[in-house]
Amino acid sequence: MIDWQAYRALWPYTATDQVWLQHAGITPPCRRVLDAANGVLEGFVQRPAAGYAALWSGANEGARGQVATFLGTTAEQVALVKNTSQGVLFVAGGLAWQAGQNVVTLAAEYPANRLPWRVAEGLGAELRTVQPVAGGRFPVDTIAAAVDHGTRVVAVSWVQYLNGFRCDLPALAEVCHRVGAFLVVDGVQGVGALPVPLDCVDALAVGGHKWLCGVEGAGFLYLSPRLLNALQPRQVSWKSVATDLSTPGAEVAVEPGLPPLKAGAERLEEGTPNCWGNIALGAAVTMLHEIGAAAIAARHQELQGYLLDHLAGLGFVQTSPADSGERAGILAVRHPRHAPSELLSALKRHQITAIHRADSIRLSPHFYNTTADLDRVVAAWAELG
Repeated sequence: MIDWQAYRALWPYTATDQVWLQHAGITPPCRRVLDAANGVLEGFVQRPAAGYAALWSGANEGARGQVATFLGTTAEQVALVKNTSQGVLFVAGGLAWQAGQNVVTLAAEYPANRLPWRVAEGLGAELRTVQPVAGGRFPVDTIAAAVDHGTRVVAVSWVQYLNGFRCDLPALAEVCHRVGAFLVVDGVQGVGALPVPLDCVDALAVGGHKWLCGVEGAGFLYLSPRLLNALQPRQVSWKSVATDLSTPGAEVAVEPGLPPLKAGAERLEEGTPNCWGNIALGAAVTMLHEIGAAAIAARHQELQGYLLDHLAGLGFVQTSPADSGERAGILAVRHPRHAPSELLSALKRHQITAIHRADSIRLSPHFYNTTADLDRVVAAWAELG
């Protein structure tokens, strides 16, 4: 049995009157993550020689290994990146594009998984955009209709940021495999909230500051062996190459050409990393791995079901998918009589943080939230009549 209250206590703000239901935007760091990162940094401050060795190791192979364990893969398939955008850009810019090839993406994509594909378009590829069906959904057969033998990449968000629609990645992977396309996934709204079907994807780009409970500026990119072998990094520097340039004299030696690159996804890490952020990321994914993705997903379903049951009597309309199998951590609702701005203001008066997206209020509780938190949402909106 998971002690959810013990995890909740790791977030100091929960001892106040504040309620945070904006984890799909950013998660406040918890004490465990902060202590891990600050502890390593403090070690460097107090014992520079040994402390810096621990800092560098923790921010590189340490964090990479922790992410790999969390995902259930090897460290060779993981690159540490700044954010989702950087991960997607590495793929979009690293493939050799040819005229006649195309990229299939979705109309409701966040710009992090839309604008990078303009790079491919500028290199001769066609960009195809799939429109949603009713309810802001993207069924696999709708996406498949845009895919043909010229499709090099299908780029989707696992979970849509507006309404929380969850794409069926295993089914979409079958579509991609039939034509030899790569499935490239913006996973920032799903990873940390759901078990990851890693075998289905060729690339999974995730910023660490949302459901992963890390901090801004530190995330990861998973690459399948097939896609890793197909990528030619365009941003290469001292940390990308197999040669140990920290050897005295090596850094000033003039190479006749580009040295061989590192064998794994680490070749994409061109220079000094965000040490503090990467250590925080490693601590965060270790905590989530300890809890278990299936338990977190079940907890989200429990909290969403509770809230929906209590909002139904107030006349709210659910605008996220009705089928729980098509949802992750995001729940979007609207009211026929109250504008989103009015609903949001009511929450703010009660120190509850959510966000207005499209025509709805997007609520995104995480595993450490409680039904008491959600009761306060219901009470705030009940005051509107």
